[in-house]
Amino acid sequence: MPSTSPSPLPPTLSCVAPHLHSALLLTTYASFFPTLVSSSSPGATLLSTLPAITLLQSVFCLICVAPAVTPKPASKRPHGKPHPKSTATSSSSSSTASSSSSSTLRILSTRILPTFLSLLLALPLGTIVVSFLLVVFGAPLTTHVAETVGAAAHVAVLVGLPLVVKNGVDGERWRSVVSCVGEAARGREFGGAVGAAVGAWMGAVPIPLDWDREWQKWPVPVLTGAYIGYVLGKTIGGAMSTLKAKSG
Repeated sequence: MPSTSPSPLPPTLSCVAPHLHSALLLTTYASFFPTLVSSSSPGATLLSTLPAITLLQSVFCLICVAPAVTPKPASKRPHGKPHPKSTATSSSSSSTASSSSSSTLRILSTRILPTFLSLLLALPLGTIVVSFLLVVFGAPLTTHVAETVGAAAHVAVLVGLPLVVKNGVDGERWRSVVSCVGEAARGREFGGAVGAAVGAWMGAVPIPLDWDREWQKWPVPVLTGAYIGYVLGKTIGGAMSTLKAKSG
């Protein structure tokens, strides 16, 4: 079983952070949605907005996703002579604050490298896999290539990055994800992946309808469904994981 690290945030903020991330994610997508719809080259719009989504997902992984493998924490310094009681009492509050800040920085430092390496794996590989799946499920093969690749890159960062950070390259955990059974097939990361898949599938429904609306063009409905489905799935997955933890 891969090791995990504690959250760098206090318990209250740890509960709020995923919902804040969801709000920022949908707000960011909504900000470039009109441009995506009206643009004569949606693929260029998708590629130009990818860095913002990548940044949001990377920060989310740093704060809210425990890496599958984390570096060992630095060894503790040898204990010195104990302080007198008066000194310990007067400095207790500042020591606690300093310790909390140091702990947060230490946890974040252990997550930076796994998140960066996961991004290097998830973005190119995920884009190839999602592009293939989109074509299999009906995306144009010889036309709209930039749009298909751009949409695939967004989904790869949206879904693939958190999953890779959480599961690493552990084959057993990935088999659990694919089979939807086991410890790896639960939580926000898995719920977001399922939600994005269902949302993208439902988003494809309006494309062939004869409504003559700009937002029906490829891949706007599919990508919009993926974003909405990801946020809903992440929220539901996180809630179910929390309830299961509380119930023991």
